[in-house]
Amino acid sequence: MLRNYIKIAWRNLWKNKRYSLINILGLALGIGISLIIALWINSEIKYDRFYSKTDRLYQVYTRDVFEGSPHTWGGTPNILGPILQQEHPEIEEVVRIWNIDHRLHHDAEPSLSASGIAADPAFLKLFDFKVVSGNTTTLSSPDAIVLTASMAKKLFGKIDIIGRRVDMDTTVSLTVEAVIEDIPRNSKFYGNDFICSLNYLTKTGKTFSDSWTAYNHETYALLTDGASLASINKNIENLVSKHTNGTAKATIYLYPAHRWHLYNKSVNGQMIAGNITTLQLFGLIGIFILLIACINFINLSTAGAERRAKEIGVRKVVGAPKKSLVQQFLLESFILTFLAGILALLIIFLALPFFNNLIHGNLSITDYPIFFWSIFLIIIFFCTLFAGLYPAFVLAAFDPIKTLKGNYLMLNSGLQPRKILVTLQFTISIGLGICTFIIGQQIRFGEDRNAGYDRKNLVYLPLEGNLSKNYEALRNELFQQGVASNVSKTWGRISRQGSNSWGYSWPNARPEDYDVVFNNMATDCDFTQTMGIKLLQGRDIDIYKHASDSNAILLNETAVARMRLTNPIGAQVTVAQGTEYQQVYTIVGIIEDFVWHSPYQNMEPMIVKGPSTWSDYIHIRLNSTKSLLTNIEAIQSLVKKYNPDYPIDVHFIDDDYALKFANQKRTAALTGLFSGLAIFIACLGLLGLVSFATIQKQKEIGIRKVLGASVSGIIAMLSRDFVKLVFIALLIASPITWWIMDQWLSDYVYRIHIQWWVFVLAGVFAIMIALLTVSTLAFRAAMLNPVKSLRDE
Repeated sequence: MLRNYIKIAWRNLWKNKRYSLINILGLALGIGISLIIALWINSEIKYDRFYSKTDRLYQVYTRDVFEGSPHTWGGTPNILGPILQQEHPEIEEVVRIWNIDHRLHHDAEPSLSASGIAADPAFLKLFDFKVVSGNTTTLSSPDAIVLTASMAKKLFGKIDIIGRRVDMDTTVSLTVEAVIEDIPRNSKFYGNDFICSLNYLTKTGKTFSDSWTAYNHETYALLTDGASLASINKNIENLVSKHTNGTAKATIYLYPAHRWHLYNKSVNGQMIAGNITTLQLFGLIGIFILLIACINFINLSTAGAERRAKEIGVRKVVGAPKKSLVQQFLLESFILTFLAGILALLIIFLALPFFNNLIHGNLSITDYPIFFWSIFLIIIFFCTLFAGLYPAFVLAAFDPIKTLKGNYLMLNSGLQPRKILVTLQFTISIGLGICTFIIGQQIRFGEDRNAGYDRKNLVYLPLEGNLSKNYEALRNELFQQGVASNVSKTWGRISRQGSNSWGYSWPNARPEDYDVVFNNMATDCDFTQTMGIKLLQGRDIDIYKHASDSNAILLNETAVARMRLTNPIGAQVTVAQGTEYQQVYTIVGIIEDFVWHSPYQNMEPMIVKGPSTWSDYIHIRLNSTKSLLTNIEAIQSLVKKYNPDYPIDVHFIDDDYALKFANQKRTAALTGLFSGLAIFIACLGLLGLVSFATIQKQKEIGIRKVLGASVSGIIAMLSRDFVKLVFIALLIASPITWWIMDQWLSDYVYRIHIQWWVFVLAGVFAIMIALLTVSTLAFRAAMLNPVKSLRDE
């Protein structure tokens, strides 16, 4: 019997190749897209869960209230780590981390740019990356360094390098004690090339502050077996206040490893948002697209019932029970779904490289084979069941007498559900399209915002190697050769947010002003002219003209307003008043606000200080009278001259600024891609309904043509109902999408306001696509010879 079922099913599929192809293609796209999204979501969920001690691994987070608003972040004081381990025996190990970037080289080999981690000795005990060579208990001395396998091969051409010396910049020489496998993508430490001792900094002549309000480190804790998280958090909550005699109000708590990646955004002081929101969004999109594909299956299967009505009638007359007919159609559903599954695997194979490029990932079926094949089989099973169950029962329920007489009243009862399903398809598709358009509008709105500085002809390069000691010579030659119109050595770069601080006081400051957070940069001179920022009052910082400018500061407009200063020039600002870290600054100038963090948020108070020992960038305003190529070649030549051991690393500020929109552009690209595919699959569903309608109205069309109806009139008649469905879908999708996007936009202070014409435009676009789809079959039906239409046999 099964063999007979398979034979009949295969013959039917082959006989109706067009229906079968559309069915398989639509379902394959739905299965393929949903599986790719499932792979992505699974890889994101697996972040930082592969360590052997993940269940006991925590990061110390800080929570404080600034100007009445609670904030939570992962920075902690340097001094906190040792105190935690000393005072709390239920904490087995504590590791502090400092993220660093250096040039690595050995002997006379060229140096390589590398990102790394400076950490306490127990780092590899907490984060047990696989050691491929050397000692597993590394970082035991300030001279220790651990390289990843890739970096070891780049430097030495091999991984068997234990005991070899590696030079960090031109100041520190370290000994390789181990080589580990490359840090995987699903680790928060991905992208780092080496790990060294936190004490290496002592060799550079720099030290970390022991201030309890300098939140410059990340601190991680490994709890003992059986330790109570709630009890520990209660015990350590007020540790900062305890050691500052109540002057610092910040509290701390332990945050579990399995939440680091997914819940990485603070909302009102609670880590309840972040990457999880994106995953939930695209998880729903994956489900919707699979649902659209299944709806297509139902529509196309029932739409083709006319062709098999008499077959069903004959089989029921000769005694076929309803059960056997249901089994027959479910088997056909399985065969279609199975073939769609095979095609979906091909789609995944071809689409994964493109998708990986969009998400900057490296997804692969082989990474999580058990998960992938389990989801694949589950989708095949449920698609067979749910997509095949409704058509199977509808077709098997045909009245044999009516079907053999040619009276297909049963089909009419199936029309309304199909209309509802197609409306649902287009509701989802139109909704995704509107979301894509609004996201694009918001991105363009942010890009068009005045940044507050001139990004054109502005470049920067990292202050590394010998550039620091040769800075004056480099600066002079840049001017002598006419390459630069202005040069500024800075702490932090103009296009990316860096440090911030609080604890300042000024004339007429109130007690609550202690919590005002100021963004921080530092400069030696020509900050405003180099960056193209408008100077509103006073003068710029210039250490060459004013030796006292080492204690000078510039304030932006927002800072002046927040400090309520009516005559700011010459006023003094004190930080850490009454402590050993107290420092007094004098305001010498007021600058216009500029975008430093997100172009979608309000301007924040900014302090630009005099020169800092932590200066790390050189900003150069290029001479606009010379060509860009001439200027860049001259800079490269000078950098090579004064820093020969380091690669030349010149960056354009406008390219850097564009990175602020990378996440939103990725979301827009993904929603645009998926909405396009959803519309395409929905149009396949329309083909099913059009096919059904043309079969149902075949005789009516023939009579109308005999009576003189035009081709355009018949096309309009067939299209009218489907345009109504799309219009109804637009009416349903518009308020739902407006609410969803309004919630999404609420995260942005600088945002667009959703306009009514967006929904009109989406509706027009959807109706045009629907008409184009419908007209393909409607035109063919209208052109059919009426003699063939009116003939019964």
